[in-house]
Amino acid sequence: MNTRYGGPEVVEVRSAPKPEPTETELLVRVHATTVNRTDCGMRTPYPLFARAFIGLRKPKVNILGLDFAGEVEAVGAKVTSFDRGDKVFGLSPNTFGAHAEYLCAPEDGPIATMPAGVAFDEAAPIEGAWYADGILRAFGLGSGHTILIYGASGAIGTAAVQLAKSYGATVTAVCASPHIELAESIGADRVIDYESQDFTAIGETFDFVLDAVGKSSYFRCRRLLKSGGVFSATDLGPWGQVALLAIWSSIIGSGRVIFPLPKASKAFIEFLKARIEAGEYRAVIDRRYALDEIVEAYRYVETGQKVGNVVIDVTSSE
Repeated sequence: MNTRYGGPEVVEVRSAPKPEPTETELLVRVHATTVNRTDCGMRTPYPLFARAFIGLRKPKVNILGLDFAGEVEAVGAKVTSFDRGDKVFGLSPNTFGAHAEYLCAPEDGPIATMPAGVAFDEAAPIEGAWYADGILRAFGLGSGHTILIYGASGAIGTAAVQLAKSYGATVTAVCASPHIELAESIGADRVIDYESQDFTAIGETFDFVLDAVGKSSYFRCRRLLKSGGVFSATDLGPWGQVALLAIWSSIIGSGRVIFPLPKASKAFIEFLKARIEAGEYRAVIDRRYALDEIVEAYRYVETGQKVGNVVIDVTSSE
């Protein structure tokens, strides 16, 4: 729980009343969640104009946590598609609340029964796939397309590599040398070590270039684009550069830069479940922390060195 903005130290583990589901909600006993860039942005907050939406002086949302996996403990009177005891996973984009032992989720929201044969900690990391898939869909990625993914070892990057392959694209992944084997193991057709090679000077062009960590720019990457190629990033960039370029591209009709906002839906959770069960996607997990170690988890995420996802095992603190 955090009642003020600031660094990881503003997060505290406290007791709170168990939430009560409405007649159209489920009460989920959370087993696993993650600490991710969305949580960090909400706590900081970043970018600064986000305060207009999440609280000017203090956060409106005090319990963060966007994605979760757990077990249905109770259902509202009008809930028909879930039962007590169901194992579920999903997103809580409007109220957050997954950094807790219990949360309430609407039956018609982005929640589904968990994929068969997957543990709670493997199902919980959804945020990266949510961002990645939203961008890939906005571009219209499909069979025959070529894509370069910069930052292919993070939560969004590892998801983007796998989902791009599931769409039939040819994937070039860019990451640091220690993560080359990982990128290859999740399906990248080619991996470039940015520590030993300037990935923007490889002499190739692509249909789509995705900066999955927000550390490059359109101006640096534009020579990688084919005629009609598109650039996107998962971060606004300095002074909102990426969003501004996306708006300008839309105005002039070039479509060279896009900055789509992800939309959480039940359809996406069902899509991700199908990809997992088909063996086309798995969440890459870097570290696991107990709920009472969540401050340390935040500190690690903010080093920028994590590979894949950082999972919080909520039940281990009980």
